[in-house]
Amino acid sequence: MRLFLVFLMASAVWAQDYETLLRQARKGDPATDFTALRAAYTRRPGYNGYETPPQLAPMLKALASSDWAEAEKQAAPLAISNYLQLDAHYVLLLISKRRGDATGEKQHDFMLRGLSSAIRAGHDGSSPEQAWKALSVAEEFSVCRLAGWRLKSQDRVHQGAREFDRVMVTNADGKTFPIYFDITDWFGKL
Repeated sequence: MRLFLVFLMASAVWAQDYETLLRQARKGDPATDFTALRAAYTRRPGYNGYETPPQLAPMLKALASSDWAEAEKQAAPLAISNYLQLDAHYVLLLISKRRGDATGEKQHDFMLRGLSSAIRAGHDGSSPEQAWKALSVAEEFSVCRLAGWRLKSQDRVHQGAREFDRVMVTNADGKTFPIYFDITDWFGKL
């Protein structure tokens, strides 16, 4: 019983931590700690690094066909349910630009830059030692897609006590190379 109460109290603190950081990010506060925000997100009940948002595929399909109304219809609720979702912010940034909505453009650009910086954390992704920190498989694919890379393959690499996804990508020049994502924090946890 005592352990259960400790877990409930810790969950409440983590949820508060996430909500506080999320409010700060939504305000566009330049002091937002995106690394802490992302870490707090993973401590929320029900977090699952293997889950892909159901709106993602239809949103990307609508974006590819320039169906802006459908893209927004999918992106808006996705950004509400997961404010850390890169593709949703990218789509909403493009829509804000098209509308001349400077406030929306500024907020979605702020989120994309902050999240991308936290994912990369000063690393280049070229090796396990330089791996980027992904919150989910879907986020790995988002990072690659937003960089303009085509996904060729994905496999897992185990090194010491760490787990990595190695994603082989091809850039616009036709060069193929690996990008490593550290998945240790959520690997094998459903």
